[in-house]
Amino acid sequence: MMLMRGVLWITSILLLLIGSYSVNASLSADLHAAMAFRDAMGGAISTAWTGNDFCIWPGIVCEPGTLRVTDIVLRAEDTSDPTLANQKLLWTGDWTGLISDSLCLLDQLTTLIVTDWGSISGEIPPCITSLSRLRILDLSGNRISGGIPTDIGKLSQLVVLNLADNELSGSIPASIVDLSSLKLLDISNNKLSGEIPSDIGKLKMLSRAIMGGNQLSGSMPTSIAALSRMADLDLSMNQISGSIPEQIGSMPVLSTLNLYSNQLSGEIPASLFSNTGLNHLNLSRNSLEGKLPDSFSPENYYTVLDLSYNRLSGEVPKSIGSVKYMGALDLSNNSFET
Repeated sequence: MMLMRGVLWITSILLLLIGSYSVNASLSADLHAAMAFRDAMGGAISTAWTGNDFCIWPGIVCEPGTLRVTDIVLRAEDTSDPTLANQKLLWTGDWTGLISDSLCLLDQLTTLIVTDWGSISGEIPPCITSLSRLRILDLSGNRISGGIPTDIGKLSQLVVLNLADNELSGSIPASIVDLSSLKLLDISNNKLSGEIPSDIGKLKMLSRAIMGGNQLSGSMPTSIAALSRMADLDLSMNQISGSIPEQIGSMPVLSTLNLYSNQLSGEIPASLFSNTGLNHLNLSRNSLEGKLPDSFSPENYYTVLDLSYNRLSGEVPKSIGSVKYMGALDLSNNSFET
């Protein structure tokens, strides 16, 4: 019996030692990763991130119990507003350099926000898709180039993907439709080309898709209409062609639809005007033709209705005067009868 107790005691001690070694090894890995990230960036960050206690470094957030890095939040914002002066959320000073692949060692990371620096360049490390806990990835407002990682769909917990206002090129990865938790997709104002994935309708949680200001081509996938949570869809300033799918008008919570400055043709689906929840509709600067559907009603409420610079003809339907509210209306540069 005494021997058994001794064995159990030694086993318990070994387990504690192993656990302690594992925790220390993880903390050491986080410190190494954070320091490598700092050294790659240079600039103001190299003088602000000093010492070994990385959990107190501005912009770093650790989980209180384990002291593992969970968030990196570095926004280049003006701190003149005292309500914004939280060093965990804001960062000031010059910052140049690359997004280091050392970030991929931070395996507990849930939030990575590095935004609006304008001088950060380099590519998104492909290994970033190994961060299985990542929920927010926001690298907007920089000069990041290269492509979106092809296996981005591995980030199954991702809720926000914001890569807007960079210099990204290549096509939208097919795997992006595997981001089953995604609610916000913003890849606007880049140099992305190719077609929108035809099965984008698989993103059932998506409520905002902002893809304007690229070089996207092909037609609008009809599967977009299956996105029942979609409120804001922006495909403006691309090279999208073909007709507007009739099904788009039946999207239940769609409130903003921006398709201006594309190469769309054919007639405007009547369902767009019978959708009474749609209050911002901009189809200007396309090649849309035919008559304007007479499907307006007193339930329509428009902050913006812009159909200018198309090839629309016939009479402007009288029912347009029955709408509940009309903010900015532009029907100019068409061939409507006067």
